[in-house]
Order: sequence, then structure tokens, then C-alpha cells
Amino acid sequence: MYRKELIKILLNNPMSVHELAVAMEEPIKEVRDDLQHLQKSLRHSPYQIEITPAKCNQCGFVFHRDKMSKPSRCPQCKGSWISAPLIGVREK
Repeated sequence: MYRKELIKILLNNPMSVHELAVAMEEPIKEVRDDLQHLQKSLRHSPYQIEITPAKCNQCGFVFHRDKMSKPSRCPQCKGSWISAPLIGVREK
């Protein structure tokens, strides 16, 4: 997968890692690796990556902003009803 394609797909259109993997027909692990590399390479471009953190839908706990994968359980209420983090690209 080319990172320029990722920028075009994610530009003003935030998606979860799973949604992106389905759209690109790539394994989730490969998409996650490409997103981490994209995050580093966008530092020297007119774009920046924007992560909306995962959130527990049961108690409202918000996870760390830098984590791209969906956590399995909430550390606060131990619930598993968690919305996946959304990754998007926007202009600086």
C-alpha cells in the first residue's frame, strides 16, 4: 500500500484501522504499520495525522490519543463496548 493513497483516503475522512483495512483490502497489521510510518513521514509535509481516541461507550473513559488500535477492555469499568479510534489526515 502506498502512503500517498492513505493520505488521499484519509484526507478529511477519518476511519478506523479496521475500516481502512477493508477499504484497502490489506491485513490490519500492515495497515497499522503503514499508519505509524505515515505519522512519522507527515512531520515534513503540509499534512498532519489526527487521531480521535477510542472511547468506552459504557462509562465514557477516553483512551490515550496516540494509540491507533482498538483496546479490548476498559480499564475503568472492565466493559468491552468500546468505539474504535478514528484516524484522519488534515492540512496543517
